[in-house]
Order: sequence, then structure tokens, then C-alpha cells
Amino acid sequence: MIRNSVLQLLFLVTATALGLASCKPVEELSTEAEIKTFTFDTSVEANGIVTSQPSIQGNTISFTVSFNASDAQLAALVPTITVSENATVSPASGAAVDFSNGPVTFTVTAQDGVTTATYTASASKNEPSFPIDGQLAGEYKGLLDITLGDAPVGSDIPKNITVAKVDDKTVSLTLKDFSFMGIDLGTIQVDECALTVSDVPEYEYSFSGEQTLVLDVIGEQHITLNGGFSGSTIHITINIDFMDTPVVVTFEGTRLTGNESGEALITSFTFDSSNPANAAVYGVSLDQESRTVSVTVQEGGDITALVPTVEVSDGATFTPAAGTPIDLSNGSSVVYTVIAENGTENTYTVSVYGTAAYFYDFETWVEGTMYADVLNPDGWATCNDAVALIKNMGPLFGGISYEGEYPVRPTDDGLEGKGAIIESVYTTGGNILGQTIPAVTSGTIFLGTFNAMAALTDPMATTEFGILFEDKPLSVSGWLKYTPGDEFYDENGQIIDQQDLGTVNVVLYEVSSEDETLNGSNIYTSENICAAGSYETAGAEEFTEFNITLDYIKDYDSSKTYKLAVIFAASKEGNQYRAAKGSIMVVDNVTIICE
Repeated sequence: MIRNSVLQLLFLVTATALGLASCKPVEELSTEAEIKTFTFDTSVEANGIVTSQPSIQGNTISFTVSFNASDAQLAALVPTITVSENATVSPASGAAVDFSNGPVTFTVTAQDGVTTATYTASASKNEPSFPIDGQLAGEYKGLLDITLGDAPVGSDIPKNITVAKVDDKTVSLTLKDFSFMGIDLGTIQVDECALTVSDVPEYEYSFSGEQTLVLDVIGEQHITLNGGFSGSTIHITINIDFMDTPVVVTFEGTRLTGNESGEALITSFTFDSSNPANAAVYGVSLDQESRTVSVTVQEGGDITALVPTVEVSDGATFTPAAGTPIDLSNGSSVVYTVIAENGTENTYTVSVYGTAAYFYDFETWVEGTMYADVLNPDGWATCNDAVALIKNMGPLFGGISYEGEYPVRPTDDGLEGKGAIIESVYTTGGNILGQTIPAVTSGTIFLGTFNAMAALTDPMATTEFGILFEDKPLSVSGWLKYTPGDEFYDENGQIIDQQDLGTVNVVLYEVSSEDETLNGSNIYTSENICAAGSYETAGAEEFTEFNITLDYIKDYDSSKTYKLAVIFAASKEGNQYRAAKGSIMVVDNVTIICE
């Protein structure tokens, strides 16, 4: 009995346990198969081409990449994907996926292993963006090369080309004042040049365009144009059908920043006298207003291979190149082109202006007409004879004692060899035989004659200015130094606060006879004056070139008789007995240029 009871109890426990087990529900597996997020981690190098993160619209995933992304880059993208809980996705998150062949299908499998969903992911390239405003548009300075047929007809021609924005994908190009072989074709402008991302390794961006233009001389022509940008450089090829012969113009230029100088001037045009090729040149005049350079040469001299020294504005260049010989013989002229940093151009015409008819180098000095100790430069009169009268007659007739040097005297410190010193000297003041002696006698040298005897009646008449002159003078040039004195005396012998000035005056006047002359009283006021010019200086420590162009107030008549006066004065107002003690001018190499 006991045994049966135990068996019944075990059966009951087992049955209860089985009954409980059969009542627990079976666990259901998820059927959710959804892509929750689809992104590209751009810190991953392979994903650097992604320009916008994917957008999920239903079962479509789209994203953009750089317009210039390559197939190799598209084949190496690595997406990061999250899916429904316990679901899986293929291709897997974090694996490289090839988008180079178009859309890629991603399959999501739910937890139950049966339910799936498919998503199509595709990449599209951005439209290219062109940096027209910030990088491409602007003025480009460079050089043109031109061929006509297969023959070069121009090389390294300085020019500017302008690139302007039309829209976000288009530019216009303009080449102004185009010419070759002396033929002016006018302006070449192509209004619409389409930009593309370049497939040429040398360029970042390419462009091309075409247009029918009406050009000067040749009329209507079809123009094609293409090229590329590389950094700040542009390369252009222009094709023109010129009289049924192809003209090819190539240009390479650099974009200007806008800060470049626009000054295109010849600032100095000289001839080095140490170069034997320049031996015939006497002087040069540079006129900025007319953009001309006038060269004065010795008649009969060789001017077929002159070698000028040219200086131009900072940053500018010029042609013909430095050191290039130029031929000015037989009336020839040479045109120099100066190109500023920004491409602005100026042209200067260089030609012979006149013949150096007279040249004075002050190497030869001769005795004065009155006193043996007076020296005057050969061909010139000076104030030395006046000071000699003061020196010799002053103690006898006026109680005046002057022991100093003569105002005009030779010096070995000329521009080349000897020169002439012209000094205003202190002669104490007073009078001799009733004639006033200034406190300071202005140093003076002039073309003309000193008439000592006139001093007894009219001191102004002592300076008989001018020598007979058969040619028409155009200009007077030379070299001088000047140091003004410290103490300026007025006509009353009183020291006043005034700056002394050194002067050079040139006067051409008409005379009726050889004996007629102008003097200190009328040399600047006479109605006989035909032409005049002047130069003055307040100081020049080193030799400075002066050039006086005569201003003709009357027509020159070669049938008339003229005298020419060239007057150097150490004190501008010396003829009014006003001068500074110790004002010194040193003069050398004076040239009179004639027509």
C-alpha cells in the first residue's frame, strides 16, 4: 500500500510539472526590417567626397558627392547604417560599397530571418561651382604670340586681356586694340565663354566660345577661342580667318591684383659719354607732355648706333630693351614703349632735335683787355674787368680797397676738366668818380663785350650783351653747381633777410647793325627781343644739367641780323646792386643748339 502511495505521489508531481510547462506561450521573433539611419562619417578619408548626407525617402536613399569625384573614390565609400533591432543589413555597415556603377541595393533582414526589405541608395554629383568673382574675373597682363599661316608675325607682345562674369558658368573675354604687321584689327571680344571643370591636367578650369565679329580692315570674321585657368594664370588661343589665311593668337597672362602701379613713364633718357658710340651726342631733352625725347648731335657725327641709358617708372618695363643700339640718322626716329605694372602703356618718340652749333668747355682762358692779371674764358666776357677797375681805381678815387680774387676764374673742378667759377664778391660799396659801387658785385659771365670806359658815365652800359649769331638758336644747355651766400646786401649796402638765386638767361634780339647792342638796362625789356628763356636755382651741391628752350615771341627771319646773349649770374638781382656775398656758381660744358 505504501509503495502504491509513493508511486501515485510521483505521478502527481510529474503531471503537475508537465501541465505547467504546457501552459507557457512560445516567444515570437521580430519581423521589423527597416533602415533607421544611413550616414557617411566624413572623418573617414574615403568619405571625403560626400557633400550632403543621405536622405531616406521611403525605400530610396540619396546623397551627393563632389562634382569631380572619380570612379575609384565612388567605389570606396563606407556608409554607417543602423537598422531595426536584431535585424541585419547587406552590404554591412562599415564595409566599403561601390557606388561607381550606379544605385546600390541594401537588403535588411528581420529577426525572424524571413522578413526582408530592400532600399536603393544612389549618389549624384554636385553641379560644379566656378570661383568667377573671387578668382577668375579680372585684368590679365601678359604676352601675345601671333602666327599667320605657319609663319610667326609677332612674339612677346605686351597686352592685357579682360575676363568678366556673364553668369555663374560663363565669362566674356576682351582683347582691345589688337594689331599685327602694322594692321589694326580693333577689339576682339567673345561675349560668352562656357566654363567647365578641366580634364586637362595643366588647367583647373577650361573655357571655350565663339562669335562673329566685325573687325577693322577685314570686316566680319568668325572667331573661336579656348583656353584654361591655372591659379592666377590664364592661357588663351584665338583663331581668326584672316583673308582666308588662319591667324592664331596665343596669350599667357597673370591676373592683376589691382594694387599694381599704372605709371608708365620714361624718367630718364641719357647717353653715356664714355661709350664711343655716343660721341656725337651733345644733349638730350625729355618732354613728358608730348612724350618726346629730343637728341642734340654734332653735325656730321655718327648717330647710326647710339646706345641710350633708359630709366622708367618703378615696376615698369620698356622696349626696345636696355642696351639696344638705335639709329637716328637721316631723320629716323625710334619709338619706345613703356608698360606699367598694370599693363598701361605710353610711347615716346626719340629723334634728333638739332645740331650742336656751339660748344663751350671752359678749358681755354685768355688775358683781359685792360689788365694782365685778369683772365676770362675764351669767347666770353665777364665782370672781372669791372672788379679790376674797383681794385685799381678805388684806392685812388674813392677810398675803396678790394684785395680779393676776381669773381670769374678757372677751376680744375669742372664737370670734365676745367670749369668756370662765378662768384659774387664783397666790394665794400661807395663810389668812384661819382659812380656807385655796390657792396657786393655779382659774379657774371656772358656772351658779349665788357666796355670799361662806359663805367665812367653809365655802369649799366658796361655790359654789352650779345654776339652776332647767324643760326636760329633753339636751346641752351649745360651743367652747373650753385651755393648761395649767407649775407644778402640790398642796394643801400644793408644786410637783409633774403635768399640769393643763381640764374642763366638767354636772349636773342634783332639789330640793325653790328654796333647796335643791348646792355644791363634793357636786355630783358627791349622791343627788339625775338626769343628768350631762363633758368634759376637756389642751390645745387653737385653738377646739375640745365636746359633752356627759347620761347620765340616773334617769327625768326633769316634775312635779318640777330645777336645772342647767354648770361650766367651768381646773383639774380646783381644788376640792381642786390646780391649775397660769397654766392658761387660753377659752370661747364655749355651747348647752344641751333635749327
